[in-house]
Amino acid sequence: MPKTDQQFLEDRISMMETEGWLDLVADLKNLEESITSFDNIHSEKDLWNIKGQLRILNFLLSLDTATTLALEELQEGNPT
Repeated sequence: MPKTDQQFLEDRISMMETEGWLDLVADLKNLEESITSFDNIHSEKDLWNIKGQLRILNFLLSLDTATTLALEELQEGNPT
């Protein structure tokens, strides 16, 4: 049986409350700080690679907020 949108979002929030997720977020923040150093940019190719890495990091680091907002919007549209 496929999950509902609400169940999917609630499961994602539950995952983000685990110690493993919190450890991953801490590691990603450290990685983000090391990537944004200008010392790592030696060519235009490096710049584009770093830009891609930062997009992925930004997605993962903002997933908690985006999921919470999506769940709130869903619940406002479908009060139980």
